[in-house]
Amino acid sequence: MPFLFVTIGLLAVPPKKNGGKVDYYDYNNDYSTEYTTDTDDTDDADDTDKTDTVKGISRWSVALEAGLNRFNGGVSNRSKYALGGVVEYNIAPAWSVGMNYHYMPLKATYEDGALITNLASNVHSVDLFNSVNLLRTFLPKSTSKWGVWAQIGLGHAWYRTKYTADSQNEVNNSQGTHTNFNDTVLNGNATYYPVGLLVEYNFNESLALGLRGQIRAFNTDYIERIMAKGITNDRVSFATLQLRWKFNAKSDEHYRNYIQEETVIVQQPEIEIPDYTPRLDDLERRVKRMEDILCPDGPDDDNDGVPNCRDQEKETPKGKQVDFWGRTIEVAKKTEMKNENAFIYFGFDKTGLDYEANKAIANCAKKMTADPELIVEVRGYTDNVGNVKYNARLSQKRADVVKSELVKKYGISADRIIANGKGKYNPGDKTMPFRSYRTCVLFYSK
Repeated sequence: MPFLFVTIGLLAVPPKKNGGKVDYYDYNNDYSTEYTTDTDDTDDADDTDKTDTVKGISRWSVALEAGLNRFNGGVSNRSKYALGGVVEYNIAPAWSVGMNYHYMPLKATYEDGALITNLASNVHSVDLFNSVNLLRTFLPKSTSKWGVWAQIGLGHAWYRTKYTADSQNEVNNSQGTHTNFNDTVLNGNATYYPVGLLVEYNFNESLALGLRGQIRAFNTDYIERIMAKGITNDRVSFATLQLRWKFNAKSDEHYRNYIQEETVIVQQPEIEIPDYTPRLDDLERRVKRMEDILCPDGPDDDNDGVPNCRDQEKETPKGKQVDFWGRTIEVAKKTEMKNENAFIYFGFDKTGLDYEANKAIANCAKKMTADPELIVEVRGYTDNVGNVKYNARLSQKRADVVKSELVKKYGISADRIIANGKGKYNPGDKTMPFRSYRTCVLFYSK
């Protein structure tokens, strides 16, 4: 039976859709995401419907109840009051689990010929239950404020029962006819199985009033067992008015207030996608051109340091200096090597950048930022002191330092910078350490 209640409860858990607003509930996490969608075709700047909000889900509620009970155990019964409280948790909109506590005083009378015996019992009980909203399960699109909840559970009761006999019984007892029940007290406990129905009306998001009826079947015949043991197992029925409070139902959405409405499909306007083919073709052409210009790993037949793919002078004489395009240039004279836009100088056997070097690099970055298609070759050189291999490594380090500064400090793409270590600047000049030769020279593609 509990499995049947769980199955029925899960039948009513689809997402709620209301006009252009759709609520999707996540049952593993206590939140829902509410997406609101613009339902017209206008593109108003003041349209506030195109917002996403997150709204919580509240699941807990408590209830107090009071009413009348009636004991049925094979004896004459008299109605008494019943008081109780409920803590309930909604697993799904139409399915909840909870715990009941009740206090119920019971009264009954048993007649056996001339013997009249009375009992008065105080019963405390706790039970766990499953509850399914039949209205929301079978009519999920109903907007009624009413709820009809079927309940079943398992509980345990503790009782204290006192038995008394009337004055005639005292006379009979004195004659030895019957046992004396006066002031006999029995403490005991028993398991019971509650089955009930709750009809509830929701006044607002937080408050509901319900009428509940329940029958409890005990597993044995305990309460009146001295009077009439074995006639029938005990049963208690009661009817109560129940006042329920749903926590956070105003700030969040409470599962007990869930209403599934008609699905509304919002037709989105068709979006015209521009034809980017010409721009993509142009971009592909420009990338291909840059690859052809850079090609740092391409062959260099005349060994001038410029790959064949951009070498405009295929047979450069050995030892000649060339520009970015591999064209022969005259070696700058000492008096001409002061152009801060083309030369970056270093200390003896150093790769650090001083103020003048940083100024030259800043000028280079400014020029390359102004022209996104510009490519620069940084050629590192040394003076004529030291062996060839050492100076080749030192010149490459100087070129790498300049490239790194352009990339990291100024954001110039590394693909636009060629770092090329060329060793000694002018091997034929026997002048001892000469600062003008300890340099990086900047060659631009245009």
